[in-house]
Amino acid sequence: MPETSASIVIAVYKRADWLARCLAALEKQRAAEPFQTVVIDDGSPNGAEIAAVVRDCSLPVLFRRQENAGPAAARNHGVRVGCGAVVCFLDDDSVPDPDWLREILATFREIPESAVVNGRTRSYDRDNAMALLLEREVYPAKNWATCNIAYRREVLEALGGFDESFPEPSWEDNDLGLRARWAGYRHEYTPKAVVYHPHEQSLDEYRQKCRLNGRGAAVFSRKYLFKKPLWGLATPVLMSRRLPLGLFPSVWLNKSGAAYLKFLWSFYSLQGFLGSFASRKYGKN
Repeated sequence: MPETSASIVIAVYKRADWLARCLAALEKQRAAEPFQTVVIDDGSPNGAEIAAVVRDCSLPVLFRRQENAGPAAARNHGVRVGCGAVVCFLDDDSVPDPDWLREILATFREIPESAVVNGRTRSYDRDNAMALLLEREVYPAKNWATCNIAYRREVLEALGGFDESFPEPSWEDNDLGLRARWAGYRHEYTPKAVVYHPHEQSLDEYRQKCRLNGRGAAVFSRKYLFKKPLWGLATPVLMSRRLPLGLFPSVWLNKSGAAYLKFLWSFYSLQGFLGSFASRKYGKN
């Protein structure tokens, strides 16, 4: 395969309907170079349904199933069995634009020293006001999200892949991205590589997402508390930085506004962080 050819690794858990959308979008990729699709089922209870979705895909898919071990372990599994020089990651509920892969590979080709490339993630539901507000005001700085990122294979191997001690889909991607940055690898962003991803459409969904973020941050903070104390201690502080917004009456009078969502992100993320850090217990999403 050409040097810039890619393996696209998708870790799936339960979400067969979203996986079908993701694979359908990969069927429409306008990439000029061959690519490999790798799907790892992380012990889904509806494994037969997942397997049927893969069988119905017109693309050749390398499909593997493992005992449930979390998304970090599933992605590492996908990296091991894949063969592309570039390893792209999509979440099972990612829907890439037809030019997504072409733009990712173009960045690696145009900037040979680039080691990590991420693209632009947009809300899948373009008609939901809350989802669009989250896209614009809360999530634009997610640089390492696995719904839209790629690494050179040798970089992943040098870093040891994802840390499988992160049991949930939360902060295992930040941890890998930060380790790449600390090691001096170059990270590029290309807004032309677009992926559509479902953002939360209700406050209840959003609270759950915030708490999940906090639980992942607790794993990260505990990991680096003694290795990199500033990072370990700064994580909950940075997470709390928007709590003062709650002191302004205008925030509570406009509960559909960006400031309220930012306040909730800090409040419920910190709640998830404190509960997880104290108990060392984590739930499966």
